[in-house]
Amino acid sequence: MWILDRGVKILLLASLLLCPAPGQAAENVIDAVTASQPDTETEARAMSAAITAARGSSVKAPKDAALNAQAAETAAGAAKTPADFAAAARTMGLAARAAPWVAEYHFKRGGYLAQANLFPAAARAFDLYLQAAPGAPDRTEVQKLIAGLRQRPAIDQPRRISGAEFRDCPKCPEMVVVPAGRFTMGSPVQEKGRFDSEGPQHAVSLRAFALGKYPVTEEEFTLFLAATGYQPAPCNRLLDKTWRSPGNGIVFPPGQADLPRQPAVCVNWNDVQAYIAWLNKTVTAGGYRLPSEAEWEYAARAGTATARWWGEAVGAGNANCQGCGSFWDNTLIAPVGSFGPNAFGIYDVLGNTWIWLADCWNENYAGAPADGGPWIAGDCTKRVMRGGSWSNLPVFIRSAARSRGDAGGSDFDYSSYVGFRLAKTL
Repeated sequence: MWILDRGVKILLLASLLLCPAPGQAAENVIDAVTASQPDTETEARAMSAAITAARGSSVKAPKDAALNAQAAETAAGAAKTPADFAAAARTMGLAARAAPWVAEYHFKRGGYLAQANLFPAAARAFDLYLQAAPGAPDRTEVQKLIAGLRQRPAIDQPRRISGAEFRDCPKCPEMVVVPAGRFTMGSPVQEKGRFDSEGPQHAVSLRAFALGKYPVTEEEFTLFLAATGYQPAPCNRLLDKTWRSPGNGIVFPPGQADLPRQPAVCVNWNDVQAYIAWLNKTVTAGGYRLPSEAEWEYAARAGTATARWWGEAVGAGNANCQGCGSFWDNTLIAPVGSFGPNAFGIYDVLGNTWIWLADCWNENYAGAPADGGPWIAGDCTKRVMRGGSWSNLPVFIRSAARSRGDAGGSDFDYSSYVGFRLAKTL
């Protein structure tokens, strides 16, 4: 096997595309091309197309490509932030560079790049996927995805206001200190998409507190179930959707796969209280609780008065909803940390999953507390939910938008998608 210089490589690629060699001659040319890694993206496209034309996409990947692909998948499985996904994409890029005819490498790299908010690069990776798999059954869907990615603007990171973070134990949720302050809670009457339950606007003063950097994850919730054998109620009895905790440290999540960085959903308000009681008993520091509705909105706004912390419009790529322009829109729940943090350093405050809060439900803010504490009067069989979910329209993906759910989880259409985020008094 020999290594080709650039000119010879291009000629061989052209020959495979225009006049595919028969039999062993084609094999020899393929071996020569695959031994010479592409120097540019254009060469990668040509290599994928040439090998597919000569013998399809079944050419085995070199060992180093397969090892890099495996390492990238492992890194992506543990990724928490866009930077982590960018690193996984770089490793998958090594695999794709060594074996550009393996369509799967390009597809996964595109997904990692999208989760890193690197939208133009993600579009190019998915385009390479189609080059390597011209007969892909999902071609139409991927073409639409590429078109959407090319329209998405880069996400600017906000100036960080708060910086203190802590974790009370190695497996405890990460917490961010939210500074004391005063804000106007609720939405103005002219805000697009406003509901009557978001008013009247009123001033609230809050002391400093800690809030989960991310929603509680499947991995963190599984620790509780494995340690206690607690059995959550089904969140959808018709589909038998539920966590399964038969004991002896065995836990089965409600989904078909174990996804440790997914937010823990399919939990009702009472299940969340059981988790918090266990965590406070287990961790010496203790003091964990659900945030109040005022604390949640204050943290979600992070000093802004617009409909969303990034501005008035939903934009593209800022959150996961039905029309938010994300990789997961109306299809999948995204791993925590998939979207940039607001100025308080809080991730995923809008979209992806609803979040349970401590407050009882009230139809509006008439008589609401002004000290930032939870509102424990009203209909306490129903609890406040905030943030919106992956399946909701953008009108629900606003800092002031509110909803409610049955504390026992009878509203399966909501509780299937509700997670939670911890708070702590400082």
